[in-house]
Amino acid sequence: MLMNATKTVKPNTYDLVIIITIQCFLLIALILFRFLYEPFNYQPESLIYPFCCILCGLTIWSFWSWYLLTKSLFNPYTLFLLSAFLFNAGQAMLEIFHLNENGLGNWYLTLDVPSLSSDTLLNTIFLVIIGFGAFHLGALISLATFKVKHPIQSTHTNDRYCYVIGSRLLCISFLPAIVVLKETITYVMSSGYSSLYQQESATSFNAAPQVLADFIIPSSLFLLAGSKHKPQGRLISVSIIILYAIVRFFSGERNQAVMPLIALAWLWHQVIKPIPKTFLISIGSLILFIIFPLVAITRNTVGEDRLSIDFLLEAFSSIDNPFIASISEMGASMLTVAYTLQIVPRDREFQMGADYFYALFTLIPNIFGKLHPSVARGLPNHWLTEQLNPYTAAMGGSYGFSFIAEAYLNFGWIGTPITLGIIGFLYIKLMLWANTSCDHAKMAMLASFISFFLFYARAESAMVVRPLVWYSLIPYIGVCWLNNSELKRLRK
Repeated sequence: MLMNATKTVKPNTYDLVIIITIQCFLLIALILFRFLYEPFNYQPESLIYPFCCILCGLTIWSFWSWYLLTKSLFNPYTLFLLSAFLFNAGQAMLEIFHLNENGLGNWYLTLDVPSLSSDTLLNTIFLVIIGFGAFHLGALISLATFKVKHPIQSTHTNDRYCYVIGSRLLCISFLPAIVVLKETITYVMSSGYSSLYQQESATSFNAAPQVLADFIIPSSLFLLAGSKHKPQGRLISVSIIILYAIVRFFSGERNQAVMPLIALAWLWHQVIKPIPKTFLISIGSLILFIIFPLVAITRNTVGEDRLSIDFLLEAFSSIDNPFIASISEMGASMLTVAYTLQIVPRDREFQMGADYFYALFTLIPNIFGKLHPSVARGLPNHWLTEQLNPYTAAMGGSYGFSFIAEAYLNFGWIGTPITLGIIGFLYIKLMLWANTSCDHAKMAMLASFISFFLFYARAESAMVVRPLVWYSLIPYIGVCWLNNSELKRLRK
């Protein structure tokens, strides 16, 4: 049912039923343990380590079961699952091997945030476990209920219009992207990475350059999807995305740099030629364990030191263990789940879906000169930062958020697994719809989406709704419209 780069693999029905049954049993057993095992409430510190082991074990099971069914580990689902694990459970993995320098959950030692009780920390780990488990269960059910259709071979016409749409969007977005990236470099050279978040947000027509610049990645991906037999198109697409990633790494924006690279690699793997596993693992390790910690330690450096090789080498050598540093920093995003649990519903009521509802409003462009209503209302990551550190919030800083924390903020303990299960179900529906055909336009649409969606692991839904429609579906609709127009013309 799922398409690898060279063939379509149909999961065995018996295996699907068995794995879904095991997943349901694991979730029910964990929930019953939570409410029936009395030491969970009055001896939480004794259960933190075992539950870290359970969290990592459940994640390994999720990867293994998905591979057993699809025979693939390089696909949009496992890519998001890896992102979600690193950001929401990375420090739990380090805790298993006693590699957390300051201990799990002691973020107040390195960040200006309140301390957490053992009870809150244990409940945080449990919520992440249930969130991961429900998300994976939703994905498995989606896989089981997807109707298998014979893949339709991609036509040269469709490929041609992928190339056309990619080229036109590239012409529209190229100059705005240069302007935006040039401003970014200017800011970080003079004031460091943090200055990017101290600029006043552009509104109305003043935001047009940024909106158009954001099409640079989708345009390159659609161009690549239509360039299977056009070397010049592949060269242009790959060059643009690599140069874009270099600039983003230089400015300290690691997520914005690595997500387009991942989308590029996956689309190339599907459309052009399979990429060797050793190459993928090598490049991934280079980015994760060398570039990430190096960017983290130098991102607020100003002036010409940013361009000094000697300075960069000296900075990297000062890192005790790049592997631990990278995982620990990413895993600190678990604090958004922990402090949301601590504050809600004690100081703030459950939002009952309001955050998801306002996320849909981001589809409407803001042309009235003020902040977009969804932003003016207060995004969850802004709200949490103001609660924990008003000074950081006033300076434009943020601790980010989490798709798990957002589900809890809206629906509490009962609604979190239901919400995440639905999100997992819908995400796989979208992936299967695009990935079980040989339609390169659908694959380009999915690649464009994951170039933004992987960030959802440490963000809220308001960050991904607009990219799904504006930067993914609209270019795909453009391809379909051109293709249908050509067919109508030929019929006449």
